[in-house]
This record gives sequence, structure tokens and C-alpha cells, in this order.
Amino acid sequence: MVKFGIIRHARTDWNLEKKIQGREDIALCRQGIDEAACWGNVLKPEKFDLIVSSPMIRARQTAEIISEKIGVDIEFDVNLREQDFGLWEGKKIVDIRKNEPGTIEIQESRGWDFCPPRGESRNDVLKRALTAIRKAADIYDGRHVLVVTHNSVIKSILYHLLNRTFAPDETQVLMADHLHVVTGKNKLKIEKLNHIRLQ
Repeated sequence: MVKFGIIRHARTDWNLEKKIQGREDIALCRQGIDEAACWGNVLKPEKFDLIVSSPMIRARQTAEIISEKIGVDIEFDVNLREQDFGLWEGKKIVDIRKNEPGTIEIQESRGWDFCPPRGESRNDVLKRALTAIRKAADIYDGRHVLVVTHNSVIKSILYHLLNRTFAPDETQVLMADHLHVVTGKNKLKIEKLNHIRLQ
């Protein structure tokens, strides 16, 4: 069995500006670099054996900074990349709602079939995310693994394990800037949601 701690990468300027990043490879901002260092301090007592990270620069930088703090190696898995948001990348949700009325609402009503124009569906994100987690579970059996990835990937994994539908009216259960814990190998289960908060 593997114990996974899962966190989102630290912030970028686009996060602060509330722009959709998707596959745009944006580096951490100054605040994000400080957040990643803080994560390293907060997570040190958890005694992780290694980090598995998205290769996108914001996740890579987060993982590298944490790695220096906690003294473990990093592996990268392309299947942990952020969802492809297609034509929405670089835009703000508030602007899409204003300039393309109903577009986001239509996609949100599709639940797991949500798919931005020329982008990737949540179902596709889930498929590759589970591939990454199960691969890590096979390779690192018996170890404690920190996963550094992206918001859509985290939601897809955890919502799948919670049997959620991604319906727009579902109560939000995930808190920002928290570590979530998943355990298992052939069968995954959530051990703790919103377990440790970035301070």
C-alpha cells in the first residue's frame, strides 16, 4: 500500500490575476516561491520518501523547492499535467461569462463531461490522473509519496473517490491550500481531506 499526500502547486501571477492557466506553462511568482518554501517547512514532519510531480514549470518549481526542504528526490509524470482548457486559457472566468453568456454554464451542467472549447474533458483528466497514481502505487509500494499537481487533477481524483458528479450545485468540500491524503494500491481510498493547511 502507498500513502499519497496530494497538494496543488504554489501560486503564479496568473493565479493572482484569476486567469485560466491550463497548459500555459507559467512560472511561480514571488508569493508562490515563498508558499512553496512554506510547504516544505510544513510537510517536513510528514516524512515523505519522495515527490511525484507534474512536469509543468509551476509544479516543477514547487516540487523542487519542497524537495530541498525535506531532502527527497523528485520523479515527474506527464499524466499529472493540468487540464487543457483550450480556447479559455489566458482568460478570466468573469470575462467569459460576460462575453460568451451561457457558455460556462452549459459546460458546468455536463458534470464529468465538462470540456472547454478545443480543450480536454474532466473524464479524460481523470483517466490519465488515475494512470499516474496507480503507476506510482505499483512502483513505490510501501512508501509515503507527495504528489504535486494541479487543481483540476486533484478535483478529478478526489471527486471520483467521493462518487461526486461535478454538478454545479454540489457543496464544495475541498479547501484551498491544503494537503489531502489518499491510500491504497489496487484500490484507492481517501484517508483525510483538507488534512494539513499551508500556513
